[in-house]
Amino acid sequence: MLEKFSFGTYRTSFQNPVHQDAINYALDSGITHIDTSSNYMQGEAEILVGAALKQRDRKAFKIVTKGGYIQGQELLDVENGKSIEDLVKYESHCYHSISPSYLEEQIDKSLERLDVEYIDVYLLHNPEYYLMKELKKNATDADIDTHHNIMQMRIKKAFVFLETMVEKGKIKGYGISSNSFSKSSNDYHFLEYKNLLSIAKDIKGEHHHFKVIQLPFNMFEKEGVPCAKWAYENGLEVHANRPLNAFYMGGMLRLASYDKCEEFDEKLEEVKKIPNKKLQILIKDLLENQSRFGFAGDVDDTIEYKVIPYIIEVAKVEEKYYLLLDQFFNCYKMNTKHSLAKITAKKLSITEPLDKKAIEYIAKKYYITRILVGMRTRNYVDKILSYCK
Repeated sequence: MLEKFSFGTYRTSFQNPVHQDAINYALDSGITHIDTSSNYMQGEAEILVGAALKQRDRKAFKIVTKGGYIQGQELLDVENGKSIEDLVKYESHCYHSISPSYLEEQIDKSLERLDVEYIDVYLLHNPEYYLMKELKKNATDADIDTHHNIMQMRIKKAFVFLETMVEKGKIKGYGISSNSFSKSSNDYHFLEYKNLLSIAKDIKGEHHHFKVIQLPFNMFEKEGVPCAKWAYENGLEVHANRPLNAFYMGGMLRLASYDKCEEFDEKLEEVKKIPNKKLQILIKDLLENQSRFGFAGDVDDTIEYKVIPYIIEVAKVEEKYYLLLDQFFNCYKMNTKHSLAKITAKKLSITEPLDKKAIEYIAKKYYITRILVGMRTRNYVDKILSYCK
């Protein structure tokens, strides 16, 4: 069963030693499939993958990466006048393109970051941003038909280009990763999939290299089942992402259980002794608001993107306390997520561990050929390994 899992690299970075340890541990333990993207931590996830494969047999592993998002320096370049074909300005911080010229640039950068000669599968990453930009609530039937036709033309143009990348040996195959495959067919932004195979065959006949469909799928998001079944029945690989993060009743659920940190009280007392008033106010605020978190991912984001920068840049805590604070925040995150998991299990009437239930649910679906799981720590890898015994 281990061969069904892919090491997901969302929110991983080559600069994080915990992430380095996790991916090396996973590859050493028998995981041979890796899913990444050019926009995961602005390319740092791809560098992480490349470093992990450096001393290994490249042919023993499959790499899936994606392109389409314009961010970081590239976004600044566009704002300063750089021209990109078929540019979609979805939001001020989110630009997108699947034009051949942009994809070629992205493939070359991915190859450089991954430090490999070829990519096994290259996916168009959420091409539906074009539909999301152009089709609003007041769209007419004519608007819908027009923009969906343009969307399909852009995909065909991208497929034509990707076949040339196969010929050049830069990629072995291609596909699409889309959240819109998991939308209702009457949704404005639903991405039609039934003609994708025909598009590929029109370009290259039966020798096309359209190989993979990737979409969100979990215990509570099942709109993508028709797409997944269609893809599987037509010989495509079906990769399920977000198996443990589900949109449910207008919110987000984390379908995972967490151990409780037994050292929390001890670490808290040590942290309270740090002579820094701003830090102590922060710690008090975190404790008072611990029960206000509604999603496990928000806990990580709060600590990583708000608390840690505040400690370094505003509170200016001395570096000699960083290790202690890291230990305390790890305990804080564990306990907060442990409590959230208990609430989720009770709400859904599911016995824990939640992640085991969620993974087993997907693994039993014959039409899901690959399950993408974020494995940012050795503990996450161990959980997947334990499910495969």
